[in-house]
Amino acid sequence: MTIWIDPPAWPAHGRLWSHLVSDRSYDELHEFAAAAGIPRRAFEGDHYDVPEERYAALVGAGAQPVAGRDLVRILRASGLRVQKRRLERVVASVPDAAWLPPGSRADVIVSRQAQPPATTVVVRLALWRGEELLVVDRLGGGGPDLPSAPVGALDTGAVLDHLHTVVMGGPVPATATLLGYVRNTVPHPDPDYPWPVPTAAFAVWTDEVGAGTRALAGRWVLPGDVEDELSTRHWWPLVSGGPRR
Repeated sequence: MTIWIDPPAWPAHGRLWSHLVSDRSYDELHEFAAAAGIPRRAFEGDHYDVPEERYAALVGAGAQPVAGRDLVRILRASGLRVQKRRLERVVASVPDAAWLPPGSRADVIVSRQAQPPATTVVVRLALWRGEELLVVDRLGGGGPDLPSAPVGALDTGAVLDHLHTVVMGGPVPATATLLGYVRNTVPHPDPDYPWPVPTAAFAVWTDEVGAGTRALAGRWVLPGDVEDELSTRHWWPLVSGGPRR
């Protein structure tokens, strides 16, 4: 196992920061960070951000010093590098995801961008009525999910309008906000994998409606049942905080 750290040279919040990475697995990185007392909230999808005053102690604990450019090269070569856009944060990464072809990864990315990536293939709508969330039961016993639709030849705005019309009877209002997306990275697809490669994004938008609003499709899930029904879904980290206020 090798844990790597670059010099504290990245300014933020009035101090300098280093990046701590593994060249083997996220589990190895989390284990090292936990043993060193680094909180999980410092994890940024493929690395930990650590302040300059922790650098010497982490090197003493076994992290190998390396130049920043070399750390990036090591991370890319390991296959653990997670790409993201400005104003985005990776909140979960699942290497070798069981639901994807071998060697693939799923990343859950919170975004403050206005639009999802160009590789978006499915749009989901998290529609809240107070603390209740609208869900649909997938055909074939697939369990509850958010209302969703493929993008196809349409843009995401048109798909949002379609979704809102199906579930609420009218187009999506201007208040709909992008929460983020799940991104599949599949370098070696099998014949049954239905999405584009190497990456495909599954965007989640959110909106709120007034109390007493009825839906044409789906059912409203009470606050106490939302997590029980939906927490195993890949997009769950994007909506787990409830409706935006």
